[in-house]
Amino acid sequence: MASRDRVIWRRRPPQRAAVRLGWTSVGAVLVLAPAWLLFGAEPGRLETGALNPLALILPGLSLAFGILIGLPLLALIRRPIVTADHYALTVRPGVVRTLVLPWAHLVELAAVEVDAEPVLLVRCGPRDRQRSADWPRWWDRAELRSARRASRYEPIAAYDLAVPMTDFVGRPAALLQALSHYAPAHVTVVSNFG
Repeated sequence: MASRDRVIWRRRPPQRAAVRLGWTSVGAVLVLAPAWLLFGAEPGRLETGALNPLALILPGLSLAFGILIGLPLLALIRRPIVTADHYALTVRPGVVRTLVLPWAHLVELAAVEVDAEPVLLVRCGPRDRQRSADWPRWWDRAELRSARRASRYEPIAAYDLAVPMTDFVGRPAALLQALSHYAPAHVTVVSNFG
């Protein structure tokens, strides 16, 4: 979606996160139901007064599956975002933070194919003492780390962020073209999608 002063990439329905949530829920039921039948009636303490380790199996499995279900549920709620205006590029590459990256701090945008899926790569300029609080940190780079592991494209290590383009409606070349209208002349825009 584009207006005169801003472009917003429209998001696709979150099918991948929904499928992960569904399969994790099925796995939780298949593991927790037998565990409840086997260990649900276990007392918390043995006759000697010691802690019964078998009584900890069901709560431990419930906690583990709660975390495993929480991750795709969070991915359903906090989905990737890419918007741009004449001041900044705004991205949420994962589920953690939404970063507002002023164009003055960016050097390059690139759309490349990683493991048969298009990815937007963002390269920030050199770090100075007065860098923005929205400078990409370790938790913002989860998608970039995944792209590095899956890629044969060596220069990926020079980038600071990666955003999966499959989460958005449109061809990768068209999505990048929409961003390039707002990028100033010092930002290099590269596409491997023609």
